[in-house]
Amino acid sequence: MRVSSYLLRQMCLTGLCAVQAALAQTEASSTAEMAAMNEQRAIIEQEKKQVLDQFQTASKACWKRFAVNDCLANVRRQKYQDLAPLDQREIQLNARQRELKELERQQRLTDKASTKGNS
Repeated sequence: MRVSSYLLRQMCLTGLCAVQAALAQTEASSTAEMAAMNEQRAIIEQEKKQVLDQFQTASKACWKRFAVNDCLANVRRQKYQDLAPLDQREIQLNARQRELKELERQQRLTDKASTKGNS
């Protein structure tokens, strides 16, 4: 059984339309997700600022002690321990943002292909 080129083209366009509709729905949810990610970034930055402020305060307090170097080492260690989970959350946000950007890129390519196919 041989499929005509017209029928094959229509089947491809129908498939593209289904993919395009799915990607459009994903784009709307990705926009909302991007907004949520920006809020998460602001929260992470605020938490990092608090950790760094605590570090500055603790560092200044170390200079009033006899064992300054040991105190400073402990304060630095605590700073890195407090920043590590924040950095991990930021890395996860960055990875998800890359995924969303790739989806948007695919959407643009699909749109471009569908407009080219309709011409």
